[in-house]
Amino acid sequence: MTLSPSDIDALRPGEWVTDDVIDFYFKYLKHKYFRNNKKYVYIPVTIANLLTERPVDNSSQHIKDLASDANALDIETQCLKKPRSIRVAFLPIFGDDHWSLLVYRNVKHRPLPEFLHFNSHLGSTRENHTQCARTALINLLYVFRENDASMMISKESYRLVVKNCPQQANGNDCGVFVCMNAYVLTARLAKREKEGVSPLHALVRRMSVSYSPGGRKSVEFAEKNPDKDGDPEEMMWKIKDKDAIRPDDMRAYITNVIYSATFSPTASL
Repeated sequence: MTLSPSDIDALRPGEWVTDDVIDFYFKYLKHKYFRNNKKYVYIPVTIANLLTERPVDNSSQHIKDLASDANALDIETQCLKKPRSIRVAFLPIFGDDHWSLLVYRNVKHRPLPEFLHFNSHLGSTRENHTQCARTALINLLYVFRENDASMMISKESYRLVVKNCPQQANGNDCGVFVCMNAYVLTARLAKREKEGVSPLHALVRRMSVSYSPGGRKSVEFAEKNPDKDGDPEEMMWKIKDKDAIRPDDMRAYITNVIYSATFSPTASL
């Protein structure tokens, strides 16, 4: 994909990052950490917007049309057609003038998938945004089920788990927090994959995580008693304030990623 100078200008402090910047950064995460691993998927903004904006309708024709439109947009990865192979999917959600991160998680030792919502503006009055996330998760499950009738889906599958996460201090950093949260989670998942730790094994082992944007130091978790410290699989999905990267540092980091990928003002990946 290609980024314009205006996309790069939008990474300056105080600006709203664009759809294309988020798409580019998601592609970068996929390329860097999971290039040949189809278990981890980064849904493009165009597909996420379709899932968010299409009204929920469980009629067979509506679901067929929805799946057809989503599959047509998914030309590059074709990931939607093989939902059972997906362990984690990242979706950037936009609605009510706000960005957030929706994560689809399908853990092998659990019977049903679940959706985690990382919203950097929980204290706001944007109730409509949460509904956008709910609409996206329902429509994504519709697409998955239409593409693979063997997918196990029940009422529990439609539950949205709102996760506590670092909160933005202004009205224009939401897109940056989407990228930051996706980065933190991706780094953890990649570390687990590299060490060959399964989700079940993770019940008795805590992960080591390292971060690079903004020159942050690595954070390491030692072996501990899971009964005392909680389920490490769940701890992987907790993003605390100490894990956060300053928004301006994240903007600078993404800008460097763009220029490093192309060495020119017009970026492509």
